[in-house]
Amino acid sequence: MKNSAVLKVANFVWFQGIWWLVILFQNKAVIPVLGLILLWIAISPKRVEDIKLMGTVFLLGTVVDALLTLSGLFIFNETETLVSFWPIPIWLSILWAAFAGTVYHSLTAFNGRMAVAAVAGAIFAPLSYIAGAKFGAVELGASVVLSYIFIALVWSVIFPLCFYLSNRFEAKQAQA
Repeated sequence: MKNSAVLKVANFVWFQGIWWLVILFQNKAVIPVLGLILLWIAISPKRVEDIKLMGTVFLLGTVVDALLTLSGLFIFNETETLVSFWPIPIWLSILWAAFAGTVYHSLTAFNGRMAVAAVAGAIFAPLSYIAGAKFGAVELGASVVLSYIFIALVWSVIFPLCFYLSNRFEAKQAQA
């Protein structure tokens, strides 16, 4: 997949498919989503960077959403836990990894534009969580407005941080 536009569209569609799978099927989607992540890694022109960023954001996102869960902002009512010691549903951690798979590809317009990334993260990420709540994947522990504000504050930092990390990994890969 060398054509940049085709790659960006494929990456966008890939992530949207993963988002819908985990929102609609939560734990039942884990194996298919892991397969889609492995497929992306296999075709990615930035395989090493994607793997590093996916692993890092998997952990970062797990901590962020665990803190939001502990604070009461997110409530998960899953009766079936795939990984009993994991602080949030594993499908949500995997979604973070998949999101990281878009940073080098379909989200490159935000790279190097930290203020724009902060605003975009603050606007669009809360909408994703609120949509997830509407589909029953998560319950919000506060009003939609307060939830939006808290998630916006978090993502105004997280989204630019993903690009910062991606640039660091890319620079280290170029030196290798």
